[in-house]
This record gives sequence, C-alpha cells and structure tokens, in this order.
Amino acid sequence: MKILDISNYVPDGSYEKYLSTYLGGCKCDDKIQCVCGLGKGLFPYESIKAFEVLNETNIPLKSAFDSALRGTSIINADYERVKFVWKRYEMKSIKDLLIWYNNLDVVPFIKAIEAQRELFKRFDLDMFADGVSLPGLSEKVMYQTCFNELQHPKKVPAKAFRFTAKRMSGYKHQDVVAKREFNMTLDHLNTLLKKQKNICVVYAGVS
Repeated sequence: MKILDISNYVPDGSYEKYLSTYLGGCKCDDKIQCVCGLGKGLFPYESIKAFEVLNETNIPLKSAFDSALRGTSIINADYERVKFVWKRYEMKSIKDLLIWYNNLDVVPFIKAIEAQRELFKRFDLDMFADGVSLPGLSEKVMYQTCFNELQHPKKVPAKAFRFTAKRMSGYKHQDVVAKREFNMTLDHLNTLLKKQKNICVVYAGVS
C-alpha cells in the first residue's frame, strides 16, 4: 500500500478550481436546487456536540449552521438549499445530511483524480507510479515531446578572417600589463587560425 498526498499532483488553487479544471464545475443555473453533484455542500459542524445528534429526525435550525469560529452566519439562499436537499433526498436524520455532504466532498474529488490520471495516460504515464509530484510528471512529458521537431544547426564552414594589426597591438598591450613575454607575429597567429579552420574560441578568465 502506498499513501500519497494529492496536493503534490495539483497546482496551487482551491478545491473548486481543481474540480472545475477536470470536471467542468457546476453549471446549474439554480444553485439552490443543484443536483449535478458538483454544487455546494452544507453541514452544521459546530452544532454537533455528540454522536446522538446525528440521529435527530428534524432538519437542523438555521442558527445551527452559524460558525462561532469563523464569525459567520448562513445566508438565506444556503439554508434554502439545505431544505431542498433534505426534501429531495428524503432525509430521515441529520446523519443523512452528513452522508450527502461527505459524498459531495469525496465523489467529485475521485472523479477529478480519475480524469487527471487519464490525462497522463495519453503520455503512457501512471500519475501515481511514474512520479511523486506534478513537476516530476511534467518533466517526463517534456522529454517525450521536446525533441519531436528538434532541428539540428546546419554545419557550415566558418568564415575565414585574418588577424589585424590593431588586434595584434591589443594582445601585445595585454601582455605588457600582465608582464608576460610576447613573441608572436601576425603570420604565426594566422597560421594557427588556418589550422583551426578559422574557428576562434574566446575565453573569459575569472580571477
């Protein structure tokens, strides 16, 4: 068994953004009566003080959805959604509301992961076996495609040139400053160039 952190396989963003990327997100015009499975889920976390509360058969009061931790209160539209799903799915207890809420978190998430895995299968990659992160998988995709239309530079002979007296003078001056002996001539330098097929390599020394 291997335990993986899905956050390593997704770019920075929200859960909603992840779902919209791979599943398209909720397209329902009426968010209160949304039944696509990608809509918003609601549950009165802070009002659940004991397991027995989950067996209560009445829909939670609107105030039960308020959060003292965040300092927020549920808006009317969201509570109308709670009442809609309670009736539509014939919920018998708060436990049914919890199951509905958890399914909205888990089921779309699994579908989004499956869609993302299918994306990498197009490159013969198993998202969870061939990489431990999104950058690692992206690198493997890059190496599969970056050389497809690679054009090698044309091999053309270097243009012939000859050292000028001015450049020769510059070399002499550098050697005088560096207190080096200078015993080369223009003919000597041009002979070296010819042997190297007129390729001159510039070296930048770092002191």
